[in-house]
Order: sequence, then C-alpha cells, then structure tokens
Amino acid sequence: MTDDPSGASVKTTRTSLDILQIIRREKGADLNGIADELDKATSTVHRHLRTLQRAGFVTRYGETFHLGLKFLDFGEYVRSQWPLQAIEDAVSQLNDETGEEVDFLTEDRGRVITIGKSYRKYHRMVRYSDSGDGSDPERRRSQVGNYYHMHVTGAGKAILAEFPDRKVERIIDQWGLPARTENTLTSETELFAELEQIRERGYAISDGEYAEGLRSVAKVVENPNGGVFGALNVAGPTYRMNGVVLEREIPNALEEASEALEEAIVDRSSVVERQPLGST
Repeated sequence: MTDDPSGASVKTTRTSLDILQIIRREKGADLNGIADELDKATSTVHRHLRTLQRAGFVTRYGETFHLGLKFLDFGEYVRSQWPLQAIEDAVSQLNDETGEEVDFLTEDRGRVITIGKSYRKYHRMVRYSDSGDGSDPERRRSQVGNYYHMHVTGAGKAILAEFPDRKVERIIDQWGLPARTENTLTSETELFAELEQIRERGYAISDGEYAEGLRSVAKVVENPNGGVFGALNVAGPTYRMNGVVLEREIPNALEEASEALEEAIVDRSSVVERQPLGST
C-alpha cells in the first residue's frame, strides 16, 4: 500500500523548508553538505534545489546555493502588513531619548522576532547588520528578522506576562527554557513568578539572561482591540543600565513611547490580532 498522498506532500514541503533553513543558517551551502545534514540522497536534495531555483527561492554561485531574490519580494509584502513608519518613529525617538539600542519585537509561533531596530552607535533605524559574537555587549548586533526565545529577552518576558498561563505553558512545551547564560531562568516556577512581578511592575527586565553584561527593559504595546501588538525594548551594558536610569528614566521613556505608538496605530485597519496557522 502506498503512503497517503497528502502526508507525502507535507513531508516533501518540509524537506524543501529544511533546505532553505540550512542555506540561511550557513549563509550558503553546497549540495553534499545539505544532503549530509538531512541524511538524504544527493539526487533527492538536488531535485528540491532545482525546483526552488526555478521558482526564484534559491540561486547558485559555483557549487554554493544561496537564498534567491524571490524572498525579497515576499519579505517586502510581509513588511507592508505592518505600520512600519509608526514603529520606526517610535524606535528612533526612544533611541534618541535613551541613547541606547532599541528594538520592537512581536511574538511569532512561540518566539519573538525583531520588526524594528535602532542602534546606539548610529542613532538611526537600520535593517541589516553584522551580528558580532564578541564578549563586549556593545559589539553584539542583531538584525530585523532575528528570532529569540521569549524567556531570555525583556520583550519576550513582557509579552509572556500578557498571556494566560496555559498559553505560556504551551510555549514552554514547544521551545523549552534553554540557558543562554548563567543568569537565564530555566525553571518554569521561577519564570511564572517573574511574570507575576512584571504584571505588577508594568515592564520587564532581562538582566544578563541573553548575554553576559547586557541588560534590557521592555514594555508591551497593545493593539487597538486590546491584544498584544508587540513590545518596545531598550538594551545596553549593565554599567550604563543601572540605578535611576534602570529604575526610573528608561521605564518612563518606555511608557511614553508605547502610548505614542498605540495612538499612532489605532486607526490602522491592517493592525489586527494575528492568529497565523500554527500559532500558539
């Protein structure tokens, strides 16, 4: 008896998606490397790559495959669904006011993804940058489109605090609570206790939980319908993010910025409570 055709189709699609993920992660990959990682025949992987290449999702330079320009078209469409100007204005203004790195992130399938970003060094909105892995917090760079586990970031914890406990539990079941540093909360009990503190305080703090020496403060931004739109996040080294700056100045700046962003998006009909396929 042959396999269920619908099941085979899903499996085939999964393989193509895995190939794209490998190419993205490796910043280019060759046929043999992809086949080895997927434990599939090179002929099978080659058929997937050829199909993706014909559709514009993969391009080839010599023996190395890269993501194709078709993703630029798709990415711009996704970006058009967001009130980007309002987000960029809020991020840039908060960046100017605090002098620190500012992000706007939202939840997507149990993790947070960066939608808008402004770096301290340049004091302007940027969309792409090197993500240095040095130990100096000043050199750590993320970019728009980066995903993060929710429990290690200020924005992620701020958003989790808005969710019912059952949804938080589903996210933990899906992604776990992996440790990024010695300060990362890896206990479900400790995480729920902190989420309760966030609800009482009105903002979240990540204290060296994503990167040693890096501290961030975040506050949720609501949709016009009262749902979670995302969170504004201010991050910097612990030697600057302390005392009155941490306890008063940045929380006050976040409060004003989140209110301004909520007002800016209130008339946007495109801003709805998103429930994508497979959403937690």
